[in-house]
Amino acid sequence: MIEYLGPKEEQILHAAMQVFVEKGRHGARMQEIADRAGVNKAMLHYYFRSKDNLYATIFRMVLGRYARQFRLSIDTSADVETILRRFIDGFLEMLNRHPRLPMFIVRELSEGGAIVGRVVGEMIEEGIFTVPRTMLHIIEERRDRGEIENVDDAVQFVVTLLGGCVYFFIAEPLIGVIFPMEENDRDAFVAARKEALFRHLYLGIKKRGDDS
Repeated sequence: MIEYLGPKEEQILHAAMQVFVEKGRHGARMQEIADRAGVNKAMLHYYFRSKDNLYATIFRMVLGRYARQFRLSIDTSADVETILRRFIDGFLEMLNRHPRLPMFIVRELSEGGAIVGRVVGEMIEEGIFTVPRTMLHIIEERRDRGEIENVDDAVQFVVTLLGGCVYFFIAEPLIGVIFPMEENDRDAFVAARKEALFRHLYLGIKKRGDDS
């Protein structure tokens, strides 16, 4: 895994993600990525060796950064309300900084998902990307201790949590048509999305009679 990326590598990865979203992994060409990044093709191969390695590095970079942020911001001993709010805030902030990432993943999944599956599997084995399983453990533990309710299937809850965070960024072009908003309203919408998603999910599992 690349622990540090300099400005040039960051520039290449940003351009590569754009091309991969537009053309897919099979349709993308290293020359087009180099042109988009403003570098020569030899430099692209020097940094990343191959198109598939460049493609995999994007997943590792973004998911690795979010995993580190999650570990720093989430106190697993805190109450569920605090953990859930921080999870949603952090995930939506990450997606807002990388709005093409969800479509990048969707495009990969439409092509079979082999690379993202391998990368995520490796990151789980290496103990780098443990975010979904950590949330699953927290929900199961708090349910079994009687701190939350209405969670018969914790996996379904976590899948709903992840889907609720990702959906806007996948469907944004369509949502923008159905519910038109000014460009400068987007950040306000994302902020409101954090609160709405938190309230819908937390109120569904909050213990009745718990006013905390």
